[in-house]
Amino acid sequence: MDKQYLPELIVGKRISLKRHNISLAQKMFEYVTEDEKRLSRFLPWPKFINKVEDEIDFINKCNDLWEKNGAADYGIFRNEDNEYIGNISSFALSWANESCEIGYWILGKFEGHGYISEAVVALEEVLFKIGFNRIVIRFDPLNNKSGSIPKRLNYIYEGTLRESIKVNERFRDLEVYSKIRSDISN
Repeated sequence: MDKQYLPELIVGKRISLKRHNISLAQKMFEYVTEDEKRLSRFLPWPKFINKVEDEIDFINKCNDLWEKNGAADYGIFRNEDNEYIGNISSFALSWANESCEIGYWILGKFEGHGYISEAVVALEEVLFKIGFNRIVIRFDPLNNKSGSIPKRLNYIYEGTLRESIKVNERFRDLEVYSKIRSDISN
Protein backbone atom coordinates (compact mmCIF):
# COMPACT_ATOMS: atom_id res chain seq x y z
CA MET A 1 0.00 0.00 0.00
CA ASP A 2 1.31 3.44 -0.90
CA LYS A 3 1.38 5.95 1.92
CA GLN A 4 -1.54 8.34 1.71
CA TYR A 5 -2.37 11.31 3.85
CA LEU A 6 -5.59 11.08 5.77
CA PRO A 7 -8.06 13.88 5.07
CA GLU A 8 -7.87 16.89 7.38
CA LEU A 9 -11.66 16.88 7.70
CA ILE A 10 -14.00 13.91 8.03
CA VAL A 11 -17.70 14.77 8.24
CA GLY A 12 -20.16 12.40 9.91
CA LYS A 13 -23.88 12.72 10.50
CA ARG A 14 -23.63 14.44 13.89
CA ILE A 15 -19.90 15.05 14.31
CA SER A 16 -16.90 16.14 12.30
CA LEU A 17 -13.27 15.20 12.80
CA LYS A 18 -10.89 18.10 12.21
CA ARG A 19 -7.09 18.04 12.14
CA HIS A 20 -5.72 19.77 15.23
CA ASN A 21 -4.99 23.46 14.94
CA ILE A 22 -3.07 25.62 17.42
CA SER A 23 -6.21 27.73 17.88
CA LEU A 24 -7.71 24.76 19.75
CA ALA A 25 -4.97 24.66 22.42
CA GLN A 26 -6.73 26.87 24.99
CA LYS A 27 -10.03 24.99 24.75
CA MET A 28 -8.26 21.63 24.85
CA PHE A 29 -6.34 22.72 27.95
CA GLU A 30 -9.53 23.90 29.67
CA TYR A 31 -11.30 20.62 28.91
CA VAL A 32 -8.46 18.40 30.08
CA THR A 33 -8.11 20.50 33.25
CA GLU A 34 -11.88 20.39 33.85
CA ASP A 35 -12.02 16.61 33.43
CA GLU A 36 -8.52 15.66 34.64
CA LYS A 37 -9.69 13.52 37.56
CA ARG A 38 -11.97 11.38 35.35
CA LEU A 39 -9.49 11.13 32.47
CA SER A 40 -6.60 10.26 34.81
CA ARG A 41 -8.36 7.16 36.09
CA PHE A 42 -7.45 5.31 32.89
CA LEU A 43 -5.01 7.47 30.92
CA PRO A 44 -1.40 8.34 31.78
CA TRP A 45 -1.13 11.69 29.96
CA PRO A 46 -3.56 14.14 31.69
CA LYS A 47 -1.16 14.74 34.58
CA PHE A 48 1.37 16.16 32.12
CA ILE A 49 -1.03 18.87 30.90
CA ASN A 50 -0.29 21.75 33.31
CA LYS A 51 -0.45 24.82 31.07
CA VAL A 52 -1.70 25.86 27.63
CA GLU A 53 1.84 25.53 26.27
CA ASP A 54 1.64 21.78 26.98
CA GLU A 55 -1.31 21.54 24.59
CA ILE A 56 0.49 23.71 22.05
CA ASP A 57 3.44 21.28 22.23
CA PHE A 58 1.03 18.34 21.87
CA ILE A 59 -0.63 19.87 18.80
CA ASN A 60 2.75 20.69 17.24
CA LYS A 61 3.91 17.08 17.80
CA CYS A 62 0.66 15.78 16.31
CA ASN A 63 1.06 17.97 13.26
CA ASP A 64 4.71 16.95 12.87
CA LEU A 65 3.69 13.27 12.94
CA TRP A 66 0.89 14.05 10.48
CA GLU A 67 3.36 15.60 8.05
CA LYS A 68 5.57 12.50 8.39
CA ASN A 69 2.52 10.29 7.80
CA GLY A 70 3.02 8.65 11.19
CA ALA A 71 -0.30 9.56 12.84
CA ALA A 72 -3.50 11.50 12.31
CA ASP A 73 -4.96 13.31 15.33
CA TYR A 74 -8.35 14.96 15.18
CA GLY A 75 -10.55 17.07 17.38
CA ILE A 76 -14.14 15.85 17.49
CA PHE A 77 -16.72 18.60 16.92
CA ARG A 78 -20.51 18.47 17.06
CA ASN A 79 -21.96 19.57 13.74
CA GLU A 80 -24.95 21.33 15.29
CA ASP A 81 -22.87 23.98 17.10
CA ASN A 82 -19.22 23.26 16.20
CA GLU A 83 -18.55 22.47 19.88
CA TYR A 84 -15.24 20.71 20.52
CA ILE A 85 -15.97 17.56 22.57
CA GLY A 86 -12.82 15.39 22.54
CA ASN A 87 -10.12 13.78 20.42
CA ILE A 88 -9.65 10.73 18.24
CA SER A 89 -6.47 9.61 16.57
CA SER A 90 -5.06 7.00 14.29
CA PHE A 91 -1.52 6.18 15.32
CA ALA A 92 1.10 3.43 15.13
CA LEU A 93 0.52 3.58 11.39
CA SER A 94 2.28 0.66 9.77
CA TRP A 95 2.00 1.28 6.05
CA ALA A 96 3.96 -1.88 5.22
CA ASN A 97 1.58 -4.03 7.29
CA GLU A 98 -1.49 -1.94 6.45
CA SER A 99 -2.39 -1.65 10.13
CA CYS A 100 -2.91 1.06 12.73
CA GLU A 101 -4.47 1.79 16.09
CA ILE A 102 -7.31 4.12 17.08
CA GLY A 103 -7.47 5.94 20.40
CA TYR A 104 -10.06 8.40 21.71
CA TRP A 105 -11.30 10.42 24.65
CA ILE A 106 -14.30 12.63 25.26
CA LEU A 107 -15.16 15.19 27.89
CA GLY A 108 -17.40 13.60 30.51
CA LYS A 109 -20.34 15.92 29.91
CA PHE A 110 -20.56 14.65 26.31
CA GLU A 111 -20.43 10.91 27.17
CA GLY A 112 -23.36 8.65 26.47
CA HIS A 113 -24.55 10.26 23.24
CA GLY A 114 -22.78 7.96 20.78
CA TYR A 115 -20.32 10.62 19.59
CA ILE A 116 -17.25 8.42 20.06
CA SER A 117 -18.90 5.49 18.28
CA GLU A 118 -19.73 7.76 15.35
CA ALA A 119 -16.18 9.15 15.33
CA VAL A 120 -14.64 5.66 15.32
CA VAL A 121 -16.91 4.56 12.46
CA ALA A 122 -16.09 7.69 10.42
CA LEU A 123 -12.33 7.25 10.93
CA GLU A 124 -12.32 3.50 10.31
CA GLU A 125 -14.26 3.97 7.05
CA VAL A 126 -11.55 6.34 5.79
CA LEU A 127 -8.75 4.04 6.99
CA PHE A 128 -10.23 1.00 5.21
CA LYS A 129 -10.96 3.06 2.09
CA ILE A 130 -7.34 4.22 1.73
CA GLY A 131 -6.08 0.66 2.09
CA PHE A 132 -5.59 -0.29 5.73
CA ASN A 133 -6.42 -3.91 6.48
CA ARG A 134 -6.30 -3.96 10.29
CA ILE A 135 -7.40 -1.48 12.96
CA VAL A 136 -6.73 -2.04 16.67
CA ILE A 137 -8.35 -0.50 19.73
CA ARG A 138 -6.81 -1.07 23.16
CA PHE A 139 -8.37 -0.04 26.48
CA ASP A 140 -8.18 -0.62 30.21
CA PRO A 141 -10.70 -3.39 31.04
CA LEU A 142 -11.80 -1.35 34.06
CA ASN A 143 -12.91 1.43 31.70
CA ASN A 144 -16.32 0.03 30.79
CA LYS A 145 -17.41 3.07 28.78
CA SER A 146 -14.33 3.07 26.56
CA GLY A 147 -14.46 -0.71 26.25
CA SER A 148 -18.07 -0.69 25.11
CA ILE A 149 -17.09 1.11 21.88
CA PRO A 150 -15.15 -1.65 20.06
CA LYS A 151 -17.59 -4.26 21.35
CA ARG A 152 -20.58 -2.30 20.02
CA LEU A 153 -18.81 -1.77 16.69
CA ASN A 154 -18.07 -5.46 16.15
CA TYR A 155 -14.36 -5.42 16.81
CA ILE A 156 -13.00 -8.86 17.73
CA TYR A 157 -11.39 -9.53 21.11
CA GLU A 158 -7.80 -10.73 20.65
CA GLY A 159 -6.49 -10.88 24.17
CA THR A 160 -5.25 -8.99 27.19
CA LEU A 161 -1.85 -7.36 27.47
CA ARG A 162 -1.07 -7.89 31.13
CA GLU A 163 0.32 -4.92 33.04
CA SER A 164 1.28 -3.18 29.81
CA ILE A 165 0.68 0.44 30.82
CA LYS A 166 1.50 2.38 33.94
CA VAL A 167 -1.23 4.75 35.17
CA ASN A 168 -1.03 6.51 38.53
CA GLU A 169 2.05 4.49 39.50
CA ARG A 170 0.22 1.18 38.98
CA PHE A 171 0.58 -1.25 36.12
CA ARG A 172 -2.67 -1.82 34.26
CA ASP A 173 -3.86 -4.36 31.72
CA LEU A 174 -5.06 -3.45 28.25
CA GLU A 175 -7.61 -5.44 26.29
CA VAL A 176 -6.97 -5.63 22.56
CA TYR A 177 -9.75 -5.62 19.97
CA SER A 178 -9.35 -5.45 16.20
CA LYS A 179 -11.30 -5.18 13.01
CA ILE A 180 -9.95 -6.25 9.64
CA ARG A 181 -11.24 -5.29 6.23
CA SER A 182 -12.83 -8.71 5.64
CA ASP A 183 -14.88 -8.27 8.85
CA ILE A 184 -16.85 -5.49 7.17
CA SER A 185 -17.30 -7.26 3.84
CA ASN A 186 -18.89 -10.36 5.37
